[in-house]
Amino acid sequence: MTTFSQVNYDSSAYNAYRPTYGEELYEKIYSFHRSHNGKFDNALDIATGTGQVAIDLSKSFKQVYAVDISSTMIQNAIKNPNITYSISSAEDLSQFSSNSVDLVTAATSAHWFNITEFFNESFRVLKPQGTLAIWCYGQNILKDYPDYKHLILNFLKDEFGPFYDKRLSVVENFYRDFKFSEEMFQNVKWEIYDGEETPDVEPLFTNEWTVPRFVKYIKTWSYYKSYMEANPNSPDPIDKLIADLKQRFKWKDNEVLQVHWRSVLILAERRS
Repeated sequence: MTTFSQVNYDSSAYNAYRPTYGEELYEKIYSFHRSHNGKFDNALDIATGTGQVAIDLSKSFKQVYAVDISSTMIQNAIKNPNITYSISSAEDLSQFSSNSVDLVTAATSAHWFNITEFFNESFRVLKPQGTLAIWCYGQNILKDYPDYKHLILNFLKDEFGPFYDKRLSVVENFYRDFKFSEEMFQNVKWEIYDGEETPDVEPLFTNEWTVPRFVKYIKTWSYYKSYMEANPNSPDPIDKLIADLKQRFKWKDNEVLQVHWRSVLILAERRS
């Protein structure tokens, strides 16, 4: 079970402080979808959390179905007349008929799935000419502070090493481990932004945050939550990290940070 699916997980903080997905991302998805005559009737968002993607999809699709394994997330999800929420795993979409949806999305979640079973179910529920869109953001980058990358990686290793879920290594590899069956999907497109080796690719996920707002985001990390549950009486390691960063980089609380995220976007067309 992931931290996010636990009953006591603070879904309101997740909803409030995680980065949002902007119009540029959806336009990439919709442009790809239109390119093979995909329809805009039904969309299915997997691991919807509190519905951030579902609410965006509801602006372009007639009906959106959104599922999550966590009842807590579903109870606190963003409501809209054309969104139907339900509890379901990514690997068992049996509540949905075959060839019934035009778009399947999985945002910053596919690394938690049994990916083979998820691909099988996505192929089944998608209509011919439907689209599978998978994306994820990874470790954040502070644009004006290149040294931050190494500092944060060392911090994560030293403080949260025992709480690091090995499935997150799939994110670090930009989902390159995912294998798409040529019998199920065609025209598979990858867009990777790693902040260093892809200078011609613009970041999909960016924010301008003050230091306190940045801290609130960091405290939604799953391994931070796991650490604090295991060490409730220990000093907060994030507070210490931020104090060290403030001293090193001369930050004030009102400092505005240009936050980017390493990311991957995968788009695939369902074969007829």
